[in-house]
Amino acid sequence: MKLGITTIQRDRGPWIKEWVAFHYLVGFRKFYIYTHKCQDDTIKIVEQLKNHFDIKSFIVSPELDRAQYHSYNQAYHSFGHEVDWMAFIDGDEFLFPTSAFKIEKVLEEYSDKKLSALAAYWACFGSSGHIEEPTGLIVENYRYRPNLNWSGNKHVKSIVCGGQGALINSVVDPHVFQTPLGTFDENMRRIESGVSIYNPTHEKLRINHYMTQSRGYFLNFKQSSGTPMDMSDKPIIRSEEWWKGVDINDEYDISVEKYIDSLKDILNSI
Repeated sequence: MKLGITTIQRDRGPWIKEWVAFHYLVGFRKFYIYTHKCQDDTIKIVEQLKNHFDIKSFIVSPELDRAQYHSYNQAYHSFGHEVDWMAFIDGDEFLFPTSAFKIEKVLEEYSDKKLSALAAYWACFGSSGHIEEPTGLIVENYRYRPNLNWSGNKHVKSIVCGGQGALINSVVDPHVFQTPLGTFDENMRRIESGVSIYNPTHEKLRINHYMTQSRGYFLNFKQSSGTPMDMSDKPIIRSEEWWKGVDINDEYDISVEKYIDSLKDILNSI
């Protein structure tokens, strides 16, 4: 089974090595990385990573409106034939199987189902009390989150079946694509938008979403960074109310512990 992953990232230089290595461990072998409005060394690091991983990279024009939509569509229409499944997630999201080590084991269960895409639910994390951004791995530094039934975890991201050509389109919602057979969650419940009407479950798949990181990261970058879904001249500004609403650190979580040692080995080797 050939697995690909597509992402659009902005100023993720300190963490993109970890992101690529983590998803390589999970089982992805082809990476399609779009960089957007980067002011740090993200682009340089991506070029270096090409010496170790199968990466195709693209620099997205800063003037392009709704860059995420265009990038996702371009990735699937150009490269969807190269893989059996293509995931679409952000640089602060880490997708993995909860019921296995390799995601291929889970995707095999859905290969004969009548669906075009599989939706995985968020498990959002707070700041874990960090005021300044700590050194080291995101997956080790951020261990505290709200309850898995928290309403924000109803958001999903898509793993799309390959080889469906121009029938796949993300114009409406970059979380859930327009597809011929539809998108379903791990329970085979049909998903119509990026926010599910169902309670989230993580029995087989999960996306750890490190949506806040530290307080300093929020103030210095995320608050005014907008998103790749923005219109270029009207970026989203996140308020203090947004921060207070998502910086929830009620439960300790070690869901990615099984990857930590191997992840460090890969990072040390590159």
